[in-house]
Amino acid sequence: MKMNLDSVRELRDRTGLGLSDCKKALEECNGDIKKAIDKLRTIGLAKADKKVDRVTSDGLIAMHLNENCGILVELNCETDFVARNERFIELISNLVSVAYRERCTSIDELKNAKYEDVGTVQEAIMNGTSVLGEKLELSKLCCLEAKDGVVAGYVHGDMCNLGKIGALVALQSSGDKSKLQEIGKQIAMHIVAMKPEALSIDDLDQAKLSNERSIIEEQVKSLNKPEEVTRKIVDGRMTKYYEEVVLLEQKFIRDDKMKVSDFIKLSESSVNSPIKLSDYKLLILGN
Repeated sequence: MKMNLDSVRELRDRTGLGLSDCKKALEECNGDIKKAIDKLRTIGLAKADKKVDRVTSDGLIAMHLNENCGILVELNCETDFVARNERFIELISNLVSVAYRERCTSIDELKNAKYEDVGTVQEAIMNGTSVLGEKLELSKLCCLEAKDGVVAGYVHGDMCNLGKIGALVALQSSGDKSKLQEIGKQIAMHIVAMKPEALSIDDLDQAKLSNERSIIEEQVKSLNKPEEVTRKIVDGRMTKYYEEVVLLEQKFIRDDKMKVSDFIKLSESSVNSPIKLSDYKLLILGN
């Protein structure tokens, strides 16, 4: 019988099994998905239909980096045991390489990208689910490019460019590229540690910012201070808030006597060029 590709796709989604197993089961069951699931369960392949409902709360983040482009990819599994498995590590390492090669900017683009000789990335993930016995899910991807400068990055973990949290930083500058990479890596390490919400004050969500100020104003109002004093207290507390959530305003993790913006300014002399931190990305496993 002619195979309905939508049926194959649905069976794969519901069972977490590979393409060949699903096609064979559907062929033997005349395209009936329910019968195919029952058959797969009967022969022991389908813990099947339940895999789709499992929680993939573990996994890894992988980074691929070159001078002016960086990519972070998150692949999830169910347990830390599988996240440390060599096959899982090989799979996510290959996936981030594919994402870089194809310059993927979304999960859907990566899922549909060609993966070695097994078909698409999504098919490789389904095969991985079958081999490793846990639901695998490609959940997040972010990329950063810098036309005039460098992209640097850092992933916190025991393995090179693999871990549970990672960051990318784009620096615009005509200065020495290797020195810029090191400066960017230090900023990326700061981002991983401090988890800022925005690059600059202007980038903060205005509704959230307005709400924060309103809360502070209500708190200060109870102090019954003169209007001018009240305004100064509110401004001071807002400054403290910026230091907590805005990257350029945060105290630099390696020297809390300066802000991140101060560190960037100070670093300009080492590369003989102005430096602008134009963007950053932060990826936290499961967040």
